[in-house]
Amino acid sequence: MAITAVVAATTASIYSTRKAGKAAEKQARAEQRRAEIQNVRSTRQAIREARLAQGSLVSQGALSGTMGSSGLAGGLSSVSAQLGGNLNYIASIAEENTNIFNATIAGAKAATNASIFGQLGSLAGSMGKDMGATTPSAKTPTPSTYGTSYGE
Repeated sequence: MAITAVVAATTASIYSTRKAGKAAEKQARAEQRRAEIQNVRSTRQAIREARLAQGSLVSQGALSGTMGSSGLAGGLSSVSAQLGGNLNYIASIAEENTNIFNATIAGAKAATNASIFGQLGSLAGSMGKDMGATTPSAKTPTPSTYGTSYGE
């Protein structure tokens, strides 16, 4: 009877541990989606700002009559370079978010498995005690009298 209760409790505990592990994975996936949405939003914002800056430069060049000048070309080039840097930064952040996500999932799985194996070990120990098993004690070996001297 006691063994049945221990097995039932361990089974329920393992089920709950698995459920908690899956919930942690689901949470990590939701955070990853949120980070992806933020990265898309940041990318769009950076492109929007670059287009506005380029438009402003072209407008100022048209009003001042410097449309073909090297100053305008340099300004447009600078805006494009800044946009490229911003997009590279956003891509780096996205890559790091992916690495964090993968590490979080791996950690959740490892914690779940460790907990389950611990529960199984406890179950095995409980079952051994209930079945009358004893822990082996360390015995000091006694010296053997056989084969200690030759020719006797």
